[in-house]
Order: sequence, then structure tokens, then C-alpha cells
Amino acid sequence: MTPELLAQESAEEQANRNAANPRLLVRVSGLFRGGWRELSVATERRVPFLDGLRAIAVLLVINQHLALKFALRYGANRYTSFGLTRNGWMGVDLFFVLSGFFIGSQLWRELANTGGISLSKFMLRRGLRIWPLYVFIFAAVLLSSPAAAAAKQYGWTDLVFLTNYVNHGIVDGSWSLCSEEQFYLLAPLALLLIGPRSMRGYRWGLAGLMLLVLAVRAFTFHAWTGHFLGKNPLAFAQLYYPFHTHCDGLLAGLVVANLASSQQRPSGLLARPGLLVLICGALLGAVLAARSDILPFTGLALFFASLVWWGLRSGTRLFRQHIFYLLSRLSFGMYLNHEYMQSWIVSRLNPLRHAAHVPAVAATAFGFVVLACASMGVAAVTFCLVEHPFLMLRTALLRKTVPPLTAH
Repeated sequence: MTPELLAQESAEEQANRNAANPRLLVRVSGLFRGGWRELSVATERRVPFLDGLRAIAVLLVINQHLALKFALRYGANRYTSFGLTRNGWMGVDLFFVLSGFFIGSQLWRELANTGGISLSKFMLRRGLRIWPLYVFIFAAVLLSSPAAAAAKQYGWTDLVFLTNYVNHGIVDGSWSLCSEEQFYLLAPLALLLIGPRSMRGYRWGLAGLMLLVLAVRAFTFHAWTGHFLGKNPLAFAQLYYPFHTHCDGLLAGLVVANLASSQQRPSGLLARPGLLVLICGALLGAVLAARSDILPFTGLALFFASLVWWGLRSGTRLFRQHIFYLLSRLSFGMYLNHEYMQSWIVSRLNPLRHAAHVPAVAATAFGFVVLACASMGVAAVTFCLVEHPFLMLRTALLRKTVPPLTAH
């Protein structure tokens, strides 16, 4: 090929690339604009108090993980030893209650409107909300750390949502998402198996399931320790991760959704949600003071469920600021991404602390703020580029009617 033809071909290739790049930039910018519009304007169906609870949940988890990483590397301090910091894992239980409530609201609404539940529509709705970002994070971890992924058998348990039982996952925090996915599958099936009955009847059935979970947890603890009381770190791990011993919050959320969807006026304590919160808070305090590994999940489920019920019934104006809506919409991405940034941030905290003569407490608190902001920024990008397009696809697909599977 002559130099003239080579030059002509190179010019044509460059022209094609220049023509393609603007189209790509237009598409990316369009995705950003669409996603950012959704983040910028709160939806009409928003419940600000629930946004605030979800924001608190994700910040509790991020704070605990950052503090634990700092304590392991540089030693504990008052901030890392603070009760709310050490027990930030409770944020996961708050997530469970909120997930149970939101999913339950969809299920009760569909049961009321159609007399049945469309499993295909339900799984489509949940799948296009959870799976795109989850798979994106999985692929990013797999490609960036192939050796570590190989040591965990390439994270196969993440893909089949069994990491809460067999820990070969490579996505940090995936155990709780596996529990939620199992819940998404079992919840509609459980309601269908219970059969058509009154809303009150469903509540009694769910209360019975909560008692069953408590009993299973007690006997699991007994199998590991030989007794029913006390604390044991090894036994606690056997209770914390599996769905069948730690789904109290999800069931409690279903109960709250049932109450909120019922046509009957609440009576008794349900009609006085503020008093209910105080009673459940006192019960949780007693449970934590008892230093038992069996009871905390039930106590947390009841307390967080009472908070959600109070928020729905009281008309509180708490958490109406837009930042809580933003944190709520980004909480899923923040939960998935923050652990991949915390080591880098923590590794730079101590040198900066010594250089600036800053107390360890202040350095740890500053690290939490930095990690939360960084996580929020990354989550905003992935929301616009990954989550939002699939949410739009979900909206389009759900316009098609899918026949419900009835409870008869």
C-alpha cells in the first residue's frame, strides 16, 4: 500500500473515531442528565422520615467499618469505642425493616387490587433494581483483583445469592443482599401459601414466623454453646449471617406494611405510635442489657418497626431536607462501594494526624466524613450510568400486564 493510501486510510479512521466519540459523549451525558434529574427532584410518593431512616442506616454501617479499620491499624480510641460506632451493624437491621416494609407495601397493594401476586412482575421489579449495580460491582472486583477472586472460587456464591451461608463471595457486604434476595423469593410464596385471609390473619401468621425464627436462633445458639443465655462470638457469627436466623427485621417490615395497607383504623397501642416507640425502645434496652446473643435481632426488629410506624402515622416533618432524599436514593450504591475506598483513606489518616497534631478521635471522625462523601460521589456516578437506565427499562417493561398468580 502506498504512503498516500495509508495516509488516506488513517485520515478516514480518525474521522470515524471523531464521529463516534461525540455520539458516545452525547449518550453518556444523556444518562447523567436523566439520572441527575431523578436525584435532584424528590418523587411525590416520597416519605421523608423513611428517607432519613435509610440515610441513618447506611451512615451507621459506613461509620462502623471505617472505625473498625482505623482501630485495627492504629489502635482503638474513644471514637472507635463509642457504642453507636461499635454497634453500627444495627444499620443492617434497619435496612431489613425498611426493605420488608417497601416490599410488603407492593405485595399488599397487589393482593388488594388483583387478589393475587404476579411473581414474574415482582421479580422483574426487584431484579432490575438490585442486579445491575450488584453485577457491575461484582465484575469490577473480579477484573481488578483476579487473584483474590480466585482464592474465593471467583465469588460464585455472590452470583447465586448464597454468600450468607457459604462465604465464597467477593462483593463486600453481599451476605445481606443475599438475605434480601432470598426474602424477595420467599415472601410472595409465603403469602400465597398462607392463602386468602384477612389482613389481621396475615399479621398473626407473620408474628408466628417471627417467633419461629426466634426459636430456631435459640436452638442454634444452644447447639454451639450448650446453653441459651450469654454471649459467644463464634456462635454469634452462626446466627448473624444466615437468613433463617436473622430475618426478623424483614418480617417486621412486612407486618408494618400490612398495618399501613389495612382499611381498619388502628386501635390500642397501634393508635398511639409514640408510646409504642417508647415501649419498644425500653424493650430493646432490656434486651441489650441482658447481654444475650439470641434476643437482639428481635428487639431491633420491633424497635425499628415501631419507628417506621410512628413515622407513617405521626406526620413528622423530620428529614424533609433534600440531603436525606439524596442519601436514601444513593444508599444502595454507598453500601456496595464504601469498603473499597476505606483502606486507602485510613492509610492516609494517621500520617496526616501526626503531621497536623490532630487527636485520633478527630482524625477518625474526619475519615468517616471523607469516606461518606467519597462513597456518595461514586454512588451518584453509578446511579446515573448503571442504576437509572435499568430503572427506566423496568418502568417500560412493567407497563405490560403480567397475569397474577392468585392465592386460590
